[in-house]
Amino acid sequence: MAHPSLTRRARRSALIVAGSLAAACGGSEPPPPTPDPPQVALTVPASIISDDKLQVIVTVSGCEGGSTLNVNDRETLLRTFPHSGGTMTLTLERNDIPYATAGLAANLSLNAVATCSDGRTNRSQPAPVSYFPVQRRIVEPQNAGQVVTDHFVIDGTSANPTFLGCGVPPTEISTLYRVNLSGKVTGTVGMPIACTPETVITERNPISGKRWVWTPNVGAFAVDAELRITARTTTDIGPTQLTVLPGGDAIIVNRIDEVRRLSHNPNGTSESVAEVKWLYAPTTLESVIAPPLVREDGLILIASLGTGPDASRTDVTVTELYAGETGEQGAGGTARAAYKLRTFARNERLPLGSFNDTGNTLFLGLQLGSEQSQVIACAANQDECEGARLQWTSPALPVPLAHIVYHPGASRLVAVGQQRVWFLDASGQIRNRDNRSIDANGALNVLQVLRRPNSPELFLLNAPARGLDGAPTLPNEIVAVDQTSGGEARELFRHQVVGSLGGAIDPEGRLWIRTGFDVVQTLPLSDYRRYRP
Repeated sequence: MAHPSLTRRARRSALIVAGSLAAACGGSEPPPPTPDPPQVALTVPASIISDDKLQVIVTVSGCEGGSTLNVNDRETLLRTFPHSGGTMTLTLERNDIPYATAGLAANLSLNAVATCSDGRTNRSQPAPVSYFPVQRRIVEPQNAGQVVTDHFVIDGTSANPTFLGCGVPPTEISTLYRVNLSGKVTGTVGMPIACTPETVITERNPISGKRWVWTPNVGAFAVDAELRITARTTTDIGPTQLTVLPGGDAIIVNRIDEVRRLSHNPNGTSESVAEVKWLYAPTTLESVIAPPLVREDGLILIASLGTGPDASRTDVTVTELYAGETGEQGAGGTARAAYKLRTFARNERLPLGSFNDTGNTLFLGLQLGSEQSQVIACAANQDECEGARLQWTSPALPVPLAHIVYHPGASRLVAVGQQRVWFLDASGQIRNRDNRSIDANGALNVLQVLRRPNSPELFLLNAPARGLDGAPTLPNEIVAVDQTSGGEARELFRHQVVGSLGGAIDPEGRLWIRTGFDVVQTLPLSDYRRYRP
C-alpha cells in the first residue's frame, strides 16, 4: 500500500533541490574558451647561403599586441627579437651562429618560437639551411648572368678588385672579360684560342706587366693590362706545361714534348705570333713529367723520361738548360748538365714529378702494387737517387696518386689522390691532423689545388668526375686547409654549393669564391680560425 505522506515529502525535496540548482546557475555566461596558440612559420631564402649575415622570414598570427620571438638552431637559442605580427625579415649576424668543429659551415635546423603577451606560445616547423660566413657578397646584376666567369683571377686590392676570366658568349667566340666589383663588364677581347674549363690564366708578371692565358693542348697568348694581345702561339703548338720566366717570356712544353722559349712580344713578321727564342727537342726526351722550373741562378730545370739502358726501360733525367739571358755561358736552349736519377721499366706505372721551389729536389710519385703509392725525394743535381742522394721515402699511401705539387708557403709536398690528399714534411712524414687524409666529399674528385707561394694555407677545389665523353666538369666544393701550431694540416672550412663554384686569391691574399651567379669575398682566415679554434 502506498504512503502518500512520504511521496509528497519526496516531491517537495526534489522541487527544493531543482530550485537550488536553478538559483545557482542564475542565468550567468559560461567561461570563455581557451584561445588557440599563435601560428608561426619560418622560412629561409635558400638551402645554402654564403653571406655576411643570415636572414630568415618569420610570420606570426594570432598574437594581439605583438609577441616575443626566439630563433633557435634545434633547441639552442640564437637570438631573441620583438615581433609586431605579420611577416618580418629578421637578421642573424654571423657571430650569432654556432659553427661546427669540423667543416666550419654551419648546418642549421632553424625554428622560431613565438610567445604572446598573454603567455600563449607555439613553435614553427624546422627549416634546414647551410650557412657559410663571408665578408661580403656581390649579387649578379638583374638578369645579367654571372658576376664573374666560371674561372677567374683578380687584379687590384681586396677593397677594390677587378676580375679577369674567359667565357664563351652566344656568338661562340671565346672572349676574355674584365669585370668590376659591381659586376659591370669594363673590357673584353676576343681570344685566339678556345676558352674551356681547363683554361689557365697566370699571375701578372711584375716586369712585363702581362699574363699568359693558355688552354692545354690548344694554345697560349700573352695579354697586357689593357687587354691587348701581344703574342700568341701558332696552331701547331699545343702546350701541356707553361712556366713564366722572370722577364715575362714563357717556357712552353707542347704535346710532343718539345720545349720552347716564347717571347711575350711578336716575332716581327706578324702582328701577334710570338717569337720563338729557342727550341729544345733532343731525340732522347720522351715525356716531361713536371712543370719546368726557373732556378734562382736563371737556369731552367726540365724533369723528363727518356731513353733508358735498353728498349724496355726509361730514365728519369733532370736537365739544366740555359735560358738565353745575357751573360750566360751557353746559348739559350742548350744543356749545361743532365742528371739521371732513376730507371724504371716501361711496363710499370711511370712516375709523377714536381720540383721544390729552389730546384734542389725533385719529388717522384711512384705507383705501387695493390693500388698503393708513395713519394720519394731525390737530389735534383746529382746522378743516381740512392743512398744519401735519396733524401727520403714517404710511408705507403693507400690510393694511386693523381698528381703531386710542392707548396713552398707551408714547406709541404702535397700528394693528391683522386679523392684524398696528404701533406708530407721535409722528412717525408705524413703531417695531416690525426694522420687522416683530407678528402673530397662523397663522389667528388680533387680538381685543383689553389695556393700562393708565400702563405701556408691552400684550397682544394673538388668537382664531379668527368662524364663518359671526357668533358671537364666544374667544381662545386671548396676546402680550406691550414696548419695547426704543431704543423699539422687540418681542414679549416668546407663549403659546397648547388651548381658550381670557382675560386681565386687576390694580390693581398684574400680568397674570393664564385657561388653560382654571385661572388663572395671570404673573411680573413684568422676569423675562421676564431670560429673554429
